[in-house]
Amino acid sequence: MPRDQKPSNSLIYGPVPSRRLGRSLGVDLVPYKTCTYDCIYCQIGPTPKTTITRKSYTDPELIMAELKARLEEGAAPDYITLGGSGEPCLHSEIGQIILEIKKISSFPVAVLTNGSLLWDPDVQKALGPADVVLPSLDCHNPEAFAQINRPHAGISFEKMISGLEEFRKKYTGKLWLEIFIVSGINDTLDAMEAFKAHLKRISPDRIHLNTAVRPTAEKSAVMVPADKLQILANAIDPKAEVVAEFVQASRSQIRKDMEAEILDMLMRRPCTASDIAAGLGLREDAVMRKMAQLTNAGQVETKQSNGRIYYFRAPAS
Repeated sequence: MPRDQKPSNSLIYGPVPSRRLGRSLGVDLVPYKTCTYDCIYCQIGPTPKTTITRKSYTDPELIMAELKARLEEGAAPDYITLGGSGEPCLHSEIGQIILEIKKISSFPVAVLTNGSLLWDPDVQKALGPADVVLPSLDCHNPEAFAQINRPHAGISFEKMISGLEEFRKKYTGKLWLEIFIVSGINDTLDAMEAFKAHLKRISPDRIHLNTAVRPTAEKSAVMVPADKLQILANAIDPKAEVVAEFVQASRSQIRKDMEAEILDMLMRRPCTASDIAAGLGLREDAVMRKMAQLTNAGQVETKQSNGRIYYFRAPAS
C-alpha cells in the first residue's frame, strides 16, 4: 500500500507514544492527509490538496464500534485522542463522536488539531465536551504562516488567530498550545516577541515548543537544537516548556498481532524502535528483531534523521 493511503480497515491505532499525552489511543476521523494545511514539517508527508469542507468523512457508528472493541481488548491509554492522519475538525460529526466516547469510557478525550477551523461556531461548540484541546500556532505573522503552514486559501492568518481567541473565550476545558519551531523561519527572539501579543489574546493553559525530530515533508523544515529551543521557550513565556521526548511506560501489554499493530503505527507516523516499544508495551529487543524481519521482507523502510533511525511503511510493489 502506498504511503499516501491509510489502511481502510483501521480507524483506531495505538496506544502510541506522545510527548505531550503519554500513551495516546488514536482515533482517525478523516481520510489520510485530508487537511486544511500543507505544513512543511508534517511527519507523514505533503497534503495533496488542502480543503476546508466539513462533512461526515467516516461513519461515526463504525468509528465507535472499532473503538469499543479496542477498549474491550484491554487498551489502557492516558488519553483517547482524536487526531491521526488529517485534521479531525473537518469531520462534521466530531462533537457527537466526543459525546459517544464519553458514554463508553472514562479515559479523558483530547483533540489534536492544527487550530485552523476554530473560527467556525459549529467547531467551537463541537469541541466543548473535550477534556483537552491541543491546537497549533506556528507563526507570528502572515508571511511565516504562508511559509510554514501553507494553508487553504480560505484561511487567513488573522482568521486563524481570531478563531483561537474566540474558542478560548467559550471553551472551559484545558487548552494546550503547540508552537512548532523551524530553523530560519520562526526561531528568533524577535519572533518570540511577536508571539507574545498572540498568546495574550489566546491565553492557553500550557505552551509547548516543538521542533522537527522526525523526518519532515520538506527538507527545509530543519530542527532547532535543544539548547536554543529552551532559550526561545524562556523568552516567549514563563510557562512555556520544551516538549520532552516520550519516556517509555513501565506497563507491559501483550498484543495479539504485533506485526499488524507496528505496520498500522508506521502508516501514520515514522517511528524509532523505542517509539514502537513504548507505544505497544513491548520489549525493545523484540521490536528490533521484528523490524529486521519486516525490513528484510520489504514491508518497512528506514531513514536516518537527527542521529536516529526511523521506520516507515514501505510502498506496495
